[in-house]
Amino acid sequence: MSTAKFRLPGLSRADALELGEFADDDAISFHHDPVPDGNFGDLGLVTGIVAVAALKGLIGYLVYRHRGKSFEQVIEIEHPDGRIERRSVKWRDTSSEPIDAALAKQLGSAVGIPWDRLTGGDPR
Repeated sequence: MSTAKFRLPGLSRADALELGEFADDDAISFHHDPVPDGNFGDLGLVTGIVAVAALKGLIGYLVYRHRGKSFEQVIEIEHPDGRIERRSVKWRDTSSEPIDAALAKQLGSAVGIPWDRLTGGDPR
């Protein structure tokens, strides 16, 4: 399995706590984002770092967080070689595809995991 990680930058502390409820403690970590010198900012902003093994938890968190409403979420993929790739995952409430299946396809394809392994759905 891939050792890539998913990063969700700019979470509030409350968001980070909610994310922690959807994934095992050993599959998730948090990095407190620094405020650049000379700037003011929310000292509570963190980046949630989710291991690929916890993709189901990440999908559950995104479904919960957006509660069936259209959204676009920036996700960073931290590859084993240190590269960080930014992607946006999107879902529209007018879509005929269930939100969990749409997210599983987008996130799974980013790291080479068949989406049906994440949802138990039909891989068509």
